Amino acid sequence: MTRREGGLGTVWAIALGAGALRLLLFLGLDLYADESYYWLWSRRPSLGYFDHPPMVAWLIRASTAVVPGELGVRILFLACGVLAVVFAALVARELSDDPRAPVVAALLAATAPILTLTGGLALPDAPVEAAYAAATWLVARARGRTWIAAGVAVGLALLSKYTSAVLAPALFLLVAWDRELREELRTPWPWLGGLVAVAIFLPNLAWNARHGWVSIVVQLRHGFGGKVEPQMVLQYLGGLLGGPGPVVVPLAVWTLARTRTSAGKRIAAASLLPVLVTVISATQGPVEANWGALVYPGLAGAAAAGLVGLRPAVGRWLLWGNVGLGLAAAAFFASQSRHPTLVPVDAPLVERFRGWREYGERARAAAAEACAQIGNPTGCDGKDPFVFPGSYQDAAQLAYYAGWTRIGPASERPSQLDLWNERPAPGTPFLRWNSDPGRDPKALFRGEGPSRPVPFEVLLDGSVLRRGRVTAWKSYLGPLRRPSVDLHYLQDALPP
Repeated sequence: MTRREGGLGTVWAIALGAGALRLLLFLGLDLYADESYYWLWSRRPSLGYFDHPPMVAWLIRASTAVVPGELGVRILFLACGVLAVVFAALVARELSDDPRAPVVAALLAATAPILTLTGGLALPDAPVEAAYAAATWLVARARGRTWIAAGVAVGLALLSKYTSAVLAPALFLLVAWDRELREELRTPWPWLGGLVAVAIFLPNLAWNARHGWVSIVVQLRHGFGGKVEPQMVLQYLGGLLGGPGPVVVPLAVWTLARTRTSAGKRIAAASLLPVLVTVISATQGPVEANWGALVYPGLAGAAAAGLVGLRPAVGRWLLWGNVGLGLAAAAFFASQSRHPTLVPVDAPLVERFRGWREYGERARAAAAEACAQIGNPTGCDGKDPFVFPGSYQDAAQLAYYAGWTRIGPASERPSQLDLWNERPAPGTPFLRWNSDPGRDPKALFRGEGPSRPVPFEVLLDGSVLRRGRVTAWKSYLGPLRRPSVDLHYLQDALPP
């Protein structure tokens, strides 16, 4: 075993340990609404969806065919999180000959707070983090046929999340900086690798072309269609420090800014340009903490290469301080999501993961009461009534936990439900659902014979966790066109 090969056994042990920790962290917690939303997608396999490419739905479809319950929804995303830790270590190995660097990178990636969350939940982030980290490592070492493998990784990243497309302009800008890359471009291999990436991504592009480029337009408007809010930059920069751990980004930038190798230049381009793009996006409106997470494994690798070059005492202090903070954040999440004593019951940390199973049970009971009012005590057309929800989040949780899968477009915001555009048969009964009894979003249907609204509450430790309200209607009379004002970030991209 060579010096550079040493430590990979330890890396795999750390990665698998991180996977086990994340499994325990989320075990027994209900699905987050976005996870249920993507589960709902997975019931209808497709080459594309309203908000994202199809990888998230494909993974859920594959795993739930074998493993039941919430664990089945999440298990392949846990595997992606494990791979992201391993690729972080491989990136470090490209940047440093020190045998400690891969292990340090694995520790940084395994305990990064945002990677702990995204590496355990069924969201598009876990597969894009793994695929983009693989692409970063393979591009860094790409010579000859290795470009084909890099193209596969890039294609898989594109099928996971559109933000990975920023790698293309990063490589374009890199041509002027990296002499070895210019020499490689005189061979067919980089071009063949690019063709492989495009071929893998092409089915989703074709799907977008048939659907008015809807998901790409949604993401572009989501990222760059808001109002200029400079304070968002400061918030996002704070997230850059906290998300991967406070030492990762400063050390990674310091390391990559000093790099002189071709591999280092390629890793710098692949890792730093996406950060710059998300900072620019933050000037346009709120940026979510996970937007830059696809580069965090690569940045962990770069930070590790810099950390092992510091004085041993300083390096140990920075490493174990960062690891300790990450583990403390995980412990805080685990304790407070299950036994909220330091945060209120309705805090996102609690509300997003608790009470959804009871929510589904109470939803069915409320529906039975509302349906009895209109003379249909069996539940408005059986066990799976047609529902018009207030939001796509409501719809997703009702689908998973109440078993209601016949769902129309949501009132509050366009979503995949608009593309499916399901409607009940004319003259048949249906339900109207709203999670906030104090609000009544504009309906997207015409109907007659509504029941009295039936509200209910879900409690946790004696406090209200969430509320719901259901109304039964005797007869569906037809759709109302969604007002154009509701499509403020989508406008005319939504197909009729």
